[in-house]
Amino acid sequence: MELDKLEISLRRRTPWEAIDLGFALARRWFKPLWLLWLSCAAPLGIVLFFLLYDQLGWLMLIIWWFKPLYEPPLMFWLSRAVFGEQLRVKAVLRQWWSIVRPQLLLNLTFRRFNPSRSFTLPVALLEQLKGTARRDRLRVLGRQQHAATWLTVIGIHLETVLEIAFVTVVFILIPEDLRWTSFSDLFLAPGRFGDWLQLAGGLLCMSVIAPFYVAAGFALYLNRRSELEAWDIEINFRRTSERIKGDASRRSRSGVAAMMLAAFLAIAVPLISPPADAGQPVSAQDAKPLIGKVLADEAFGRYEQTHYWKYTGQPEPDRDSDNGFIELLAKLLNGVGRALEGSAGIAKILIWIAGISVTVFLIYQVVKNSQWFRDFQRRPVRKGRNRPVELFGLDMRPDQLPDDPAEEARRLIAQGAFREALSLLYRGALVYLVIQEHIDIPDSATEGECELLVRDNCSAGEADYFNSLTQHWLRMAYGHIVPAEEPVVALCQQWQEVYGNVDR
Repeated sequence: MELDKLEISLRRRTPWEAIDLGFALARRWFKPLWLLWLSCAAPLGIVLFFLLYDQLGWLMLIIWWFKPLYEPPLMFWLSRAVFGEQLRVKAVLRQWWSIVRPQLLLNLTFRRFNPSRSFTLPVALLEQLKGTARRDRLRVLGRQQHAATWLTVIGIHLETVLEIAFVTVVFILIPEDLRWTSFSDLFLAPGRFGDWLQLAGGLLCMSVIAPFYVAAGFALYLNRRSELEAWDIEINFRRTSERIKGDASRRSRSGVAAMMLAAFLAIAVPLISPPADAGQPVSAQDAKPLIGKVLADEAFGRYEQTHYWKYTGQPEPDRDSDNGFIELLAKLLNGVGRALEGSAGIAKILIWIAGISVTVFLIYQVVKNSQWFRDFQRRPVRKGRNRPVELFGLDMRPDQLPDDPAEEARRLIAQGAFREALSLLYRGALVYLVIQEHIDIPDSATEGECELLVRDNCSAGEADYFNSLTQHWLRMAYGHIVPAEEPVVALCQQWQEVYGNVDR
């Protein structure tokens, strides 16, 4: 390791100062680090997009879980950059698999919830240690080091705050007339567009925080190694050695020049020496004005007159009570410090428990909001919202519908009453969406706006059926175009499959 090529100043730093150094490195090299993260995460995101298009919750969870695939290239690039070798992004991407492959399975499973992941990553990636050697190395490096855990906690909170801020800003910029939901429902029941907005915000925030997180962990690692291996002392010894060698070389050249000068003076001085009486001493009286004239010159500085306050009273006697209170306070603070050092292991266990709890909660939320499990859940009825009684001139009261709207529509089709049949199917679909899907359809909504609401809140198959039913109804109601019998019968059959029975 060529320590003399380090582009950072090595000195004794506290862990928090080391984190600040890592943030400075991330700011300096943010562009290549950000591009590396996106280049590693984007391909996986594209593949998952085509596989899990309708399950955005699973998509976001998998991208978050596979962070150990995106962070090692950033650490690899930083390990070269701090020694003066700034690799191109393409060069690192060509080595991507060889960088992330070591201990990848462990990084994606047991070590995924390690709160010190950014601090321990260089041991496996740069030192190539594993097994017992890795554990022993981490035991030495991690002694009395808890800043990496707090770095992870702070990073999670920053990602969450930035994502909420991103979604909030986008929602505020949307004109009120075009807002499809309330601000609270944007997070609790976001719908299709809200899910995509949260996904985009989450990816953007992860890509912004990742360079700072990795760089800070690497700076903690360098600071700890410098402390244990005395890198700063070694560098100072090398610089001192180089300076001594340079001084010796200069002294040898100066010695030769001094000998030549001495020889020259030995020959020239007798020839130009003044008479013996030219160097007579000056008396004290004559020297005093000469000294005053010399000291009066500006080259010898100037006099300044300053003023300051000085206490002239008697010092107050020491009070035993004050000293006793200070000693008691010092003992109390020392006891608290020892207690905190002893509870570091307990705090680490609590952080692990909190991380596992958050993951279980996220998985539960994904399952709860997944379209795969829509038939096994019931959304809570929102209070304070009256159901519309009439839409587009259609009666929306559930008790006005027949027991089986699809069968009644078939009977109307057999009588040639296509308008009444389509009206019944369309009205039954709207009642189902309002009562059982709990979609808020305003009284002023149009047929097109209803289609948008269904597309944002329902599955793709249900949205396609509602779109087809709406088109047939519009052509019949406003265009007075009588449809063929077969498509309307097919709509009856699909209505029973999509909606079934309507709760009253």
